[in-house]
Amino acid sequence: MKKNFTIKLIILFILLFFLKHNALAVSLDLNADKNVLQQGDILTLVISLNTDGQSINTIEGDLKYDDNFIKPESVNIGGSFISFWVEKPDLKTSGIIHFSGIVPGGISAIQSEVFKVIFRAKNAGNTSLLLNNVNLFLNDGEGSLVPAKIINMNIKIIQRINTQNTLDLISGDKVPPEKFSIIRSQDSSLFDSKYFIAFSAIDKKSGIDRYQVCELLKCISAESPFLLWNQTPFYHIVVKAYDMDGNSTSATLISPWFASLLVFLLLIVIIYSCFCIQKNFIKK
Repeated sequence: MKKNFTIKLIILFILLFFLKHNALAVSLDLNADKNVLQQGDILTLVISLNTDGQSINTIEGDLKYDDNFIKPESVNIGGSFISFWVEKPDLKTSGIIHFSGIVPGGISAIQSEVFKVIFRAKNAGNTSLLLNNVNLFLNDGEGSLVPAKIINMNIKIIQRINTQNTLDLISGDKVPPEKFSIIRSQDSSLFDSKYFIAFSAIDKKSGIDRYQVCELLKCISAESPFLLWNQTPFYHIVVKAYDMDGNSTSATLISPWFASLLVFLLLIVIIYSCFCIQKNFIKK
């Protein structure tokens, strides 16, 4: 009798261990405000990461959807914890949204937002939102791949006449993106070890629409990471981030050499001006 009780107790502890491990496993979840929609309804989907106390520094994967039933209207990375997008999620490929990002130093969090997608329901029926090809890497110095629990989502769409305009969600945004910084670096795995910059701005209301990079007097539209045409130690870089409503915030990066050169040129101008003033004074 006592032996049977001991065996049952051991089995109970084993089951509790595996249940706990399964409940707290590293997971990538799909969370939405609803899973039953009418045609024309807007669905806000948030892709979230739960690290289970571990430190994750790289995340990549695909969000798959059936564009016969739902249509993505915008992607918002304003609330994302990703600081360096290798491949920013976009709507270029129908039926799939690929994403790949890095968090230098890693992140350990519960239900942290990776990015957000706004969908519009199209045709009535049942469909699913699926995460595929998901890879999560530990911040352990070796880039170890960690198994991830994937939580997908089923959606039901029913007929409806009324519709809603997505622009209502972003109109009236008068707040510019938050302040951000620029990182100038080089890496053997990027751009043949040439200097590049990395940047990422956050706009929590309407989301970031585009970036503009200015090197000295040359300005172009760009994405992070961006290969610099000026590879010298004398650089002056300005990045402007624009949200969906046209508000903007700028970040500037100036090299010490460039700043010293400006100071030197300014001193020359001041000395020359003083010399000219003194010379005119003596003539008088």
